[in-house]
Amino acid sequence: AGVRAARRGAPPTAQKYRERAGAAAQHYETICWREDFGYYVADVTEKNCRSSYGPGCFVDQLCGIGLSSACGFGHIFQPDHEARARDAIRKYNKVTQPMDKRRPVDGQNHFFPGDSGITVCTYPHGKLKDGMTYATLVSSGFASPVVAGMLLDRNVAGALEIAGNVRKRHDGRHRSPWNEPECGLLYSRAMAHWNIYDQACGHTYD
Repeated sequence: AGVRAARRGAPPTAQKYRERAGAAAQHYETICWREDFGYYVADVTEKNCRSSYGPGCFVDQLCGIGLSSACGFGHIFQPDHEARARDAIRKYNKVTQPMDKRRPVDGQNHFFPGDSGITVCTYPHGKLKDGMTYATLVSSGFASPVVAGMLLDRNVAGALEIAGNVRKRHDGRHRSPWNEPECGLLYSRAMAHWNIYDQACGHTYD
């Protein structure tokens, strides 16, 4: 809104929205960033934590950053915190299906032996009550904003690791290489893959 106001020749309005955006980002940092965890958490307690990820490492804690950077805004929060949070997702949320399929590691049981991916949420520092209902789901669409953000962070090795695991799951051995039907055949979140292309090419949109 601030950028749009500036382009329409309304400097006071643009400044107002820039200040609001900056205040909102600072509040998120103050309330949700955990320096001891290295990622952002949900501001909940045991009384209101039902179905919340709480202190967990949530795959979507920064899911809007890829889109914001494609629009030319770059990092919204502290760049170092964003980079650490995305790398924490890579570190803590990765799961690999063992050869024994009787112990599925993904919530929808669609992994083949040897498949790897990142889950919706893990709890390396404990959780409140039962945590999230869908914590063990794995979807390519969840992974793409993390990958795009890592490219923004210049964490190319981390981005290639997560994106590479997605492509290995869909390389034609067990699934079609032309579709990624995780969380449903036509699940729209897979459209987030285009954001990886944007970041890799350095595209921004006006």
